[in-house]
Amino acid sequence: METSSATTDAPRTATVRCGESLRLLRALQRLGEGHGGVVELHGDPGSGKTRLLAQLTEAARDQGVRVLDGRCYPTERDAFSVFTRALGDLVTPQRLKRLSPAHADLVRAGLCARRSRADPAPQPLPLSQAVHALLADAADEGGEGGGLLLVLDDFHWADPKSLEFADHLVRWPLRAPLLIVIAHRPRQADPLLLSTLAYSAEQGRVTRVGLGPISQEQAARLLNVRPDTGWLRSAYPESQGNILSLLVLGESAPLRPSLTAGLVTGRLAPLAAELELLNPAERLVAEAGAVLGERFTREDLAAVCALPFDETCVAVTGLIRLDILRPLPHDTTRFVFRQQVLRDLVHERTDHCGRRQAHRRALTVLHHRAAPATERAVHIELSTSTFTPADLETLARAGTEAALSAPADAVRWLLLALRGLARGDRSPGRLLGLIPPLARALRAAGFLDDDEALRHLLSQHAGIPPDQTRHALIRVCVLVECLNGRFTEADALLRAELARAGSATDTDLLARLTIFRGIVSSLCNDGELAVHACAALRLARSGGRPTTLAGALSLHALAELTAGRTARSLDAYDAAVRQMDEIPNAEMRLHTEYFALLGWCALSLGRPQEAESRYARGIAVSVGGAPDTMFPALLSGLAEAQLRQGRLNCARRSAADASDLAGHLGADRLRALATAQEALCITYAEPPGSSRASARTEEALRALRSWSDTWHSLAVLTVAESLLLQGGQERCLDLLLALGAPDLPVLSPPLRTRAYELLALACVSSGTRATLWAERALRVTEVCALPHTQAYALLARGHVLTQQNEPAAAMSAYRKAERLFDGAQLRLQSLRAAVRTARAASSGARPEEAEVLWTAAVELADLWQVPLFAQLPSDGAEEGSAERGLPSVASSPTASGPDLTPLTRRELEVARLVGTGRRTREVAETLRVSPRTIEVHLSRIYRKLEIGSRAELARLMAVRISTDAPAQTS
Repeated sequence: METSSATTDAPRTATVRCGESLRLLRALQRLGEGHGGVVELHGDPGSGKTRLLAQLTEAARDQGVRVLDGRCYPTERDAFSVFTRALGDLVTPQRLKRLSPAHADLVRAGLCARRSRADPAPQPLPLSQAVHALLADAADEGGEGGGLLLVLDDFHWADPKSLEFADHLVRWPLRAPLLIVIAHRPRQADPLLLSTLAYSAEQGRVTRVGLGPISQEQAARLLNVRPDTGWLRSAYPESQGNILSLLVLGESAPLRPSLTAGLVTGRLAPLAAELELLNPAERLVAEAGAVLGERFTREDLAAVCALPFDETCVAVTGLIRLDILRPLPHDTTRFVFRQQVLRDLVHERTDHCGRRQAHRRALTVLHHRAAPATERAVHIELSTSTFTPADLETLARAGTEAALSAPADAVRWLLLALRGLARGDRSPGRLLGLIPPLARALRAAGFLDDDEALRHLLSQHAGIPPDQTRHALIRVCVLVECLNGRFTEADALLRAELARAGSATDTDLLARLTIFRGIVSSLCNDGELAVHACAALRLARSGGRPTTLAGALSLHALAELTAGRTARSLDAYDAAVRQMDEIPNAEMRLHTEYFALLGWCALSLGRPQEAESRYARGIAVSVGGAPDTMFPALLSGLAEAQLRQGRLNCARRSAADASDLAGHLGADRLRALATAQEALCITYAEPPGSSRASARTEEALRALRSWSDTWHSLAVLTVAESLLLQGGQERCLDLLLALGAPDLPVLSPPLRTRAYELLALACVSSGTRATLWAERALRVTEVCALPHTQAYALLARGHVLTQQNEPAAAMSAYRKAERLFDGAQLRLQSLRAAVRTARAASSGARPEEAEVLWTAAVELADLWQVPLFAQLPSDGAEEGSAERGLPSVASSPTASGPDLTPLTRRELEVARLVGTGRRTREVAETLRVSPRTIEVHLSRIYRKLEIGSRAELARLMAVRISTDAPAQTS
């Protein structure tokens, strides 16, 4: 049986079944010439048999051929029922009079409605002879140009008597203008009928017309779409070239969203009627198969439908006989539905509660089978709305695996996993790890333009307004591309989106996309930053939202600074700060990249405190909603701001978190930078020669690749500083020179002065000339006269003067640099300058001044908790410290007695008090600290002086006092 819209679809079917339609029309043409025959029209359900018959009968009536139309029904088992309907109009009193009395009685008994079903039906052979006479009389009555067309549709449902009767009609065709067309489904037809038709076809008495799958080009003509339509490319394999499946998919497809209603009562009504023939066991097994999906075994069906295995086997046999299920060609132990639309119909008609329970049982079956996550995810999604942790992990894995093969499913699974995992307070890294596959799936799915349901799910999950959904998806994809270093792909995506928007009146959208292009340019150093910044600012001022204007001003400030226009950059930065401070956090949730942009401007301008506040606000906004792709970049920026202020513990934690999250995102460049920041924090936070600092720096070095983006450049600078502080000046030089020395074009002016200062110090430490780098640093300050850039240039100048044995001039340069760094709150650099000043004083044979300067530097390092500089150099340490770029003095500040120089000022006070025999509580009261603090100081003192008890400490302090007394007397 086909659909109720066969007449409507007949012209479209004929356009795709041209060859088959032509063969039927040729048979009809021969009928007009006085030649009859038999045509067998066979094909699977939905292949277009009824539609071709509708076209044939219409053409026959146009030619004056009388049409005798008969159709079989599965519920009808009366003998000769189909022939009773088809030939009933021929049985008239006049025609019966022209037949012999025996034939007339047979026709009355076989083709006329009987009063009682108990009346015996005539035998098919005598009846066929009587019908031959009846049909011959009717054909002759039509005269020239007439004839008869007998159509027997869905003959696979025929009753046994009708099958035997048809067998006689085929074996002994009528020598009259009579065309018999028998349409059936081969898999459900009676073997006797199939044998007769096959034998008669070999003898030339039957014309066989088979309807196989149509091609993709034919499917495009059927649905009136282009063959390369994206939807058709995915729908055609699912339909397996079946016309009914294609029409159903076409009506439920995005191409025709208004036609989705009424499918079950329309095109699929005949299939629904077939399902009504199933007994309760067959229905349960069919529903279990629909739940299981594409392929299943008898064991799977029994487990899901909860029937005994024997009953399941009997039901499967019945379903195969009805052609509901089919065994796989090469694996007869596994079964599939004959059509996907039939499986969908069975699934749709299953009781909702029972279906959810069946999906959960199917999930258990698949778990035992170790089925792929994509198979299990379907059942998880359809079985419950409250997912277990194991369910969520399966959904996440399935979404990752199906990102390109089934992107719409992948997006749905990943969104469900993200929402569920977020509720379970999972780590941000686990959530961010799902963002890259989600971005791939979104791009493959065309950003959900044709999927309203998924857009609604996304809006629910992330709280995105419907009108901003597409931009939010573009944003995620662009950020993922940038974090993975695919800047060309990110820019191509933005250019395509700008082309799609065209000359749209949504100026704000154009501005946001242009800002993103500027961000990409700033990362990949393609030289287009200024162009994008000007265009974005123009668009934002002409019609952008406040958030967009803040982003455009931030981008403009960075572009001006990169171009060396410091005053303009400062003005744009201040305007961006004012603009962003007026915007509430809720409006910035989809624009956290603007915080990173403004924070980087603040760092580049030498304002680390302001940068920290921008990054911190961005992080607060980022963690307040759905997982944000910008989170690790914001953390890395925060780490850089904290590091420059000397807040090493905070910076180290931020860098470690950024490294971990970047790893989950696959952002190797950002992860290398965060690892380098962590290594530099450890280098400053531990005494010289720390194995931990060295190991972390080596890890950061291994993370570096041959990249050329901003993150990589900053990572190189950070690793180079760590190497220099650890005594690896040669490796430091190699890293920095690889950035394109002497011009260093990949670095912005502020970073360039920092690189030149490191190059100068590395050259001094390695004994090579450093003048070139100091001159380069000074040249940069001519176009970028910021306090911290001038300070770096002064540091570089001081290194050169030290190398030229001009300690007084070097001290002056270092002191100026220290004041400038201190004014910018760049504490680490200020401390470095103070240490260099002390060393210059020492090398200038000014020991008293050197000791004062060195003591001040050590106290400052102790206050800021920078152990690298928090101790005086011991005898003979000058050579080693010079190799590390660290300070040294000509001799130890103390000339005799136990060496107490490793102790800080506070530790020395504690040692003296404890050495006099005071108890911990007494020392704590004297110094106004807690006893616990005194215990911590004592443990450090023991470790530094390599002693293990208070008695040893008292003995050492007694020796120190005894040696100090003669010195004071003299």
